[in-house]
Amino acid sequence: MNAEQLHAYTEVTNSVLNDSGKIFFLNGPAGTGKTFVYNTIADSLRSKGHIVIMVASSGIASLLLTGGRTAHSTFKIPLNVLDDSVCDIGKKSFKAKLFKRANLIVWDEVPMQHRYCVEAVDRSLQDILGNNKRFGGITVVLGGDFKQTLPVIPKGMRPQIVCTSLIRSHLWQHIERLTLVKNMSLNCDDIENLQFGNYLIKEYLAADKAIEDDERPEDRGNRIANENMHALDPPSLPPLKLQLKEGCPIMLLRNIQPRDGLCNGTCLKVIQFGTRVIEARILTGSHVNDRVFIPRITLEPSDSETPFKMSRRQFPVRLAFAMTINKSQGQSVKFVGIDLQNPVFSHGQLYVAMSRCTSMRRITILLPSENEEKTSNVVYPEVLL
Repeated sequence: MNAEQLHAYTEVTNSVLNDSGKIFFLNGPAGTGKTFVYNTIADSLRSKGHIVIMVASSGIASLLLTGGRTAHSTFKIPLNVLDDSVCDIGKKSFKAKLFKRANLIVWDEVPMQHRYCVEAVDRSLQDILGNNKRFGGITVVLGGDFKQTLPVIPKGMRPQIVCTSLIRSHLWQHIERLTLVKNMSLNCDDIENLQFGNYLIKEYLAADKAIEDDERPEDRGNRIANENMHALDPPSLPPLKLQLKEGCPIMLLRNIQPRDGLCNGTCLKVIQFGTRVIEARILTGSHVNDRVFIPRITLEPSDSETPFKMSRRQFPVRLAFAMTINKSQGQSVKFVGIDLQNPVFSHGQLYVAMSRCTSMRRITILLPSENEEKTSNVVYPEVLL
């Protein structure tokens, strides 16, 4: 550990061992070793018999935590969270018993989560543990980087997006800040850092269905035509015609089995095809190189993505020769190419894109023209620490 990491480790472990119930925010840019600190703290405390709950705001980030799960699945946070929401956890449930025994909660990538989610967990733990202290008196480490992406608010403007940030929560005044600065991902010996193929395509066809067909039998005469559903390609669903090759990279679109590394955003390499499953190898995270089997499942898009309710039965994957900036957050890759022909349009996205690579020499950026040497960026200073 460097000095900053050791200070964070000492502060958190002392709070747990002394039963202080402090709340920390571990702030650090990409590559400063936040995940390393989380896992080191957890391993140390667990070796002493303490119970540590590790969660992250996204499935792909949770895979990097030892025993990590998504915050929504662990705390049963409502999908449509409001300012007075509580988590769906009964006081006599197994999860309630787990929280009563917990000594530490680590929650990574909090800045990309709506502040109502954190407040709902605080409210629920106080009720479950019968303790009016913040988070029921459990030591909590929240972490992330406010320079990276913020909560996604559909059609939201700057005031709405900033208002959802944790920094605008009433909890913020009770949080102690720990900071990491030194970048541990870069090759410090490099001075500059310091300043597909000939395979056959098989093709999987999806089965689309209008949900109203089952809900209102009397309207079957006005059913939605199959070609109308086939023409839709919402981003949360796999394509109608899924064309893959052996060896091609794919990305998982749903949380199938997070404990085995299969969650929304996981990158995989296709090994071979079957009638009912796709065999693939995980490319990133703690389960790297594990061979897994992906089945067909029935998926539904969000209400805002399609003009009518429908479902699509298909393998929950898309080709992933490229990924969105939001999907890449929390990952480190050896080579990065960034398409900036259109300027970055939201807070933190340019920073996230540029910080995924471990060496500046392996970053390639495509700008609108050869004469361009700059691009527009968006920063909300009011959410920065």
